[in-house]
Amino acid sequence: MNTHEYGQILRLRLLDMARETQRGVDYATKAYKLGNTEFCTTVRECTYDIDVLHREITELVRDLLAMELSGELNLRYILASERIANAMRAMHDQAVEIAVNSMRIVENGCGLGCAELVTMGDLVNSLVRLSVVALFEENVEHAELVRRSIGVDRLFGAAFYDWYRTIDHRARAQAEFERAITKHLGYIAQQTYEVAGAIVFWLDDSVAALAADVDERTLAV
Repeated sequence: MNTHEYGQILRLRLLDMARETQRGVDYATKAYKLGNTEFCTTVRECTYDIDVLHREITELVRDLLAMELSGELNLRYILASERIANAMRAMHDQAVEIAVNSMRIVENGCGLGCAELVTMGDLVNSLVRLSVVALFEENVEHAELVRRSIGVDRLFGAAFYDWYRTIDHRARAQAEFERAITKHLGYIAQQTYEVAGAIVFWLDDSVAALAADVDERTLAV
């Protein structure tokens, strides 16, 4: 195969992984909102497919970097693809943890506790969806919208503890599960910024955009 064919396969695998990741995050957030154990199970069962896609993308990137690239396939696209795949793998891992904690809440016979957590889940879900749309449509504007949301994950902890202080000590055992979900939602949000940054790095050829992306990643460390 030539570099163009490798690039086409990389694109297809990346879109497949984006689709699976979005579905996993969507099901994980709904698992808590609806107390649905089937959603929990579905998220965990997708792990194998995510692992396979991530491995294939990593191998394609490695092979492409070893080739002489044509004008149709630039280095930024290849590097961005690896960043996006790594971020989506991390998103799915966090979605699995949300599903696990949601299942524990259901198994303990507890209902919906923190209403703010549902709002957080909806917000994270929308950021993941927008970053995936940006990837599918190769749309810098959608990616920039996600990047402008940077820092919203820091608000999640404050919202959780505002609720936590209002509950009695007997309810705080379940709250530990919800505290964990809050943390995982925040991490997913961070990974959407990484996906969006990679898309801008890939699609925007300006030196200013590249410098801004490097500065943003440095500040996030």
